Amino acid sequence: MAWGKFSHSLIMQLSRIGPIALEEPLGGSPDSNVLRGVHLERNKAMAVKLLPRHMVNRPMGGDYFAADVKTLQKLVHPRIARVYGGAMDNGQPYLAMELVDGESLRCLLDRRGRLSWETTADIAESICEALVYAHEAGLAHQRLTPSRVMLTPAGGVKLLGFDCQMTDKDEVVGLRSPMTVANYLAPEAFRGKPSAALPTADMFSLGVIIYECLTGQLPWKANTPSELVQARRAGPAPRVSATVLECPVWLDVLVAKLLETKRGIRLATADATRRAIIDARRKVAAGMSAAQQAYSGRQGTLTVDTDRREIAQIRRKRVSHEQDNSPFYERVWFLALCLLVVIGVGAWFMRPKSEEALFAAAAPLMASDKPVDWNRAKDQYLNELLERFPDTKYKPQIDEFEDRYAVHRARERIKNLERFGRSPKSDAERLYAEGWRLERFDDPLSAWRKYEEATQAADKEDRDQRAYATLAREGINRIKSQAAAQLEVDQVVQAKLDEAAALASQGKELQARLVLDRIISLYGTNSKVRPLVQEARVRINQLDVN
Repeated sequence: MAWGKFSHSLIMQLSRIGPIALEEPLGGSPDSNVLRGVHLERNKAMAVKLLPRHMVNRPMGGDYFAADVKTLQKLVHPRIARVYGGAMDNGQPYLAMELVDGESLRCLLDRRGRLSWETTADIAESICEALVYAHEAGLAHQRLTPSRVMLTPAGGVKLLGFDCQMTDKDEVVGLRSPMTVANYLAPEAFRGKPSAALPTADMFSLGVIIYECLTGQLPWKANTPSELVQARRAGPAPRVSATVLECPVWLDVLVAKLLETKRGIRLATADATRRAIIDARRKVAAGMSAAQQAYSGRQGTLTVDTDRREIAQIRRKRVSHEQDNSPFYERVWFLALCLLVVIGVGAWFMRPKSEEALFAAAAPLMASDKPVDWNRAKDQYLNELLERFPDTKYKPQIDEFEDRYAVHRARERIKNLERFGRSPKSDAERLYAEGWRLERFDDPLSAWRKYEEATQAADKEDRDQRAYATLAREGINRIKSQAAAQLEVDQVVQAKLDEAAALASQGKELQARLVLDRIISLYGTNSKVRPLVQEARVRINQLDVN
């Protein structure tokens, strides 16, 4: 799909859609079709997803959009990102959704490689909670990947992307999907079977996710969807226990059942999977062995094959006594002691953190180069630290961090001024933005002058304005190191006129017009190059006539 390029050109034009003011793209890519937005009437932050225009006029007929939006609005669960609504604006369909803070499971795996089995089980159980609710509501996810599993700062899990199947409802998605999606799709999704929309397909996707969390690898190695289909037909995925020795047997068996390529023998429901995880973890915590589980005569969703002779031998050796011969860890006095320990530990950890502890927790996040970590440092630690300890001894380090964070915000805002048609909030911001545009237009001398004006206009008592002064000084230093700074303004404009002429001669009239428009907007008030600006206007008129 060419959605990325389409969305980029669209995002460049939009600053508002419906009642929502649009801000920067989310997901770390300027081409993302999901943007941060603010509902102007409710003053509520939300995520806005721009959908392909063609989805409302499908080849097979039918307008599913309104019905799909109503279905998604009914998914109200703490483990699922809410869809507030959807609409059309000038032919552009969009969804307004809950804005989820945190990082995706994909980012966590990219950073850490693999996760412990305990963490994996926690995440899988939370995913199952969301899927149980969605499946009971009659909706399967169908596009479940680690990128659509968000890990919130509070430690929770939220699923995104229940809307993803809306854009290709009438298509067979498997063989045309990018590998970032294809690796997680169930085999039935590659055959265009109706069963690809059933809950069992989600369970296969969950199996792939758990496998990757535990091993750091995908269960089947392939470079294309066709290779993936062949690899799955060749045989089952390697067992997790073959590479991860500390993986419990029950979890190894669970993953194998989820990854069955034949839908009929796959672990079928999210509820069964969740109960299997809870039951098996309880038995692991209680120290129950496989033989003990088999001897008890109870079988859950997961069973481990045991030697029947060994179990029979255990039965024969058992001697009944009137007194309590149960293990000490099952006796009342031991359980009561454990309860007291848990209460004491809980009280210890719930006490307010000290000044030193808050700063120690924030420090690695402050030192990170990722803005999401900076947000976590402020929201989880620094805000509380400054509120409880206004005269903290760490004020210099925090101020230095705040200045660095302000520079990042200023840089991102400048990038979005032109994209979203916003107005600068101060003279320092306006002058730096003008200098930045001139520098990108290969006019370093004019940019240098604007940067100097920005440093002088900035209010030194205002952190945000100081940030623009810092960026301006960086720009001046950057220009000083470039030989192109020796060019005169008229040489720059003439070079751009020549560039526009070359583009027009090659039939690239749109690109030529963009260059000419930039000349007029940047130098329309510069008397030194007034004749060249007039020539640019004449050439635009000629392009319009042609």
